[in-house]
Amino acid sequence: MDLLKVLIPLFFLAFSLGEIARIQFPNSVTIGLFDISVVLLSFFILAKTRKNNFILKTPILLFILASIFSLIINVARYEPSQILIGSLYLVRWIAYTGIYFSAASLTDKGISYTLKFMMLSGIFIVLFGYIQLLFYPSLRNLYYLGWDEHMHRMFSTFLDPNFAGVFFVLFFVFLYLFRDKLVSNKILSSLFLLLTLGAVILTYSRGAYLMLLVCALIYSIVNRNWKIITGTILLFIAIFLVLSPGFYIENTNLLRMASTTQRLESSKQALAIFKKNPLGVGFNTFRYAREKYGFKDLSLYGPSHAGAGVDNSLILILTTTGILGFLIYLYLLYKMFRIGFLNFRKNKMGTVLIVSLGGLLVNSLFINSLLYSFAMAWIFLIAGLTENT
Repeated sequence: MDLLKVLIPLFFLAFSLGEIARIQFPNSVTIGLFDISVVLLSFFILAKTRKNNFILKTPILLFILASIFSLIINVARYEPSQILIGSLYLVRWIAYTGIYFSAASLTDKGISYTLKFMMLSGIFIVLFGYIQLLFYPSLRNLYYLGWDEHMHRMFSTFLDPNFAGVFFVLFFVFLYLFRDKLVSNKILSSLFLLLTLGAVILTYSRGAYLMLLVCALIYSIVNRNWKIITGTILLFIAIFLVLSPGFYIENTNLLRMASTTQRLESSKQALAIFKKNPLGVGFNTFRYAREKYGFKDLSLYGPSHAGAGVDNSLILILTTTGILGFLIYLYLLYKMFRIGFLNFRKNKMGTVLIVSLGGLLVNSLFINSLLYSFAMAWIFLIAGLTENT
């Protein structure tokens, strides 16, 4: 436990720093402090555990095999460097599954320690978001690095309001259900909840709004408490009315169509590529497959951060790993939901998993949040903790 007292805080410190603590290499390859902390923590815990009956073990291994297969059958289509870069995405995905295996293997003390740092890292990211919005309301000066400008929107350490909104919703669900256990002062816990909800609103991310609405609906169904979803709907009506005077600004216009059109176009391109490659183009060589079919990255300053993916996680998985990989991934999602439903009556973490995964799945139809490093890490962490408890 002594080394864990160092590795767990390091893990959540790196998580809190988000996209800030990373280095970008040529060809859009990046490595961050969080990637390193994931490997260190997972290696340390899994080297000591004797557990082998993990619920997600089979679907994870099957998806890895399907992804490798998709790369092998396409090896002749790409340059060796492109295959290598595509393989690195798979290596990162494999490393992040280690979070699930590690969380499912923690002792009771390790779980308690982890929950505290989940709360602390979430609060830090939320508070940093307010500081960012006040003193650094635009990413225009980083446009040359592939980031969108995102003016007048909260993006915190993730440098993207849509992905920041995803995390804020995930953290809100966790905090709502564990606030009494982790924060003894009710006034303080209520303040954290309000600040997190405010952070969701200030991202101006419609995907995050929908995700929160879906989470509220799922929670209401699971607990048979319709006051939650009714209150959430009324809240969003009020939010729409309050924010409507600012709709003349494109970035804060909730009725904006430019981004919606781009997302639909990216999905159409991916499906067109899939029709010609039902076994997949390789996980994740989508950037290069897209270029081969004439769908160029139109970013003015080199490859954009969205160039390697699709604004729909399920379509990206279908296009890159083919029908086989897609079906296996659906099986993985089913098993994750099953962990939640097997445990939600025993402990609150099961409810957190069901609600969070349901909301994230809907959100992933509009942005690539299922495969976003920090969202993926949080979900794998919750799945492991739920199985453990």
